[in-house]
Amino acid sequence: MRIRVWLPCYALTVTIAFILTTTRSSFGQDCRVTTTVRFLGDHEHAALNLTADQLKAEIGGTPAKVVTFAPGVKPVMILLIDISSSMKGMWAQSVAAAKQLAGGAEDRVAAVVFREQIMDHASGRAQTDKLLDHLAMLKTSQGGTALYDTLIEIAGRVKNRDSALIVISDGEDNASRHSSDQTVDLFLKSGWPPVFGVVLDYDHGHTRRGYFKKIVTGTGGLVAYPSSASKVAEAANELAAEVYAPYTVTLQPSQPISKPSKLKLEVVGAHGKPRHDIQIAHVVDITGCEPVSPSPAKAD
Repeated sequence: MRIRVWLPCYALTVTIAFILTTTRSSFGQDCRVTTTVRFLGDHEHAALNLTADQLKAEIGGTPAKVVTFAPGVKPVMILLIDISSSMKGMWAQSVAAAKQLAGGAEDRVAAVVFREQIMDHASGRAQTDKLLDHLAMLKTSQGGTALYDTLIEIAGRVKNRDSALIVISDGEDNASRHSSDQTVDLFLKSGWPPVFGVVLDYDHGHTRRGYFKKIVTGTGGLVAYPSSASKVAEAANELAAEVYAPYTVTLQPSQPISKPSKLKLEVVGAHGKPRHDIQIAHVVDITGCEPVSPSPAKAD
């Protein structure tokens, strides 16, 4: 079995989107917060055709004004594929899900293979397809699963603005130095991309979901839990639709942000009442805001 250990990689130069863009050098009322939001309607499908006047926002328990609201940019998809021994019974479905997700990404895709460390990687459609074809001929291998550390390492390498990290795993982590709480904290403080997941744990009695879901929820991502091998393809399709349907919203807080503050977003209907048929995925905390650029001084 050919597995290459990934040395420090400068080739993984994919374009990445921060889920939250912040500048922390200035605080105050004259500031903006720009973040990415995803909406799920019936049957957890992406909810589209929403407008700014349907969105209600609070930051730190106080109202925030919706300044701009528009469909976002289709992100680059970075696949993180777990090849540890716990994936043995789901390996074929894991590779199939990765191929399915990569298939709709055009050239905006990359892949990383990991267990207790990163084992291999590819960037761009041609190299990613080649790697996935190779993985289809392999078997899982002995070793722990450092899911959280892998997320941190990959997220820390991305530099540009448009991305989503997609984990294909059973959600287990038994080899990371960081906890799930520490992972969420680093993602929020660093403005790293959202984490999504296709969690294949139907052979494990769903015992491994909680800690990984905390990372997904905290960073503004979504997770799919296919109930059986036959449901994996459908789950991957639904997740891809959600990944590729972001909205970008810019908010103006009503008071200064001097510490991490909870973000609350709602979609409202008639008479301003919340619509319970739409779920919203967004970051849990706002850590700072972008100051408004001063208007140019008028000439005398």
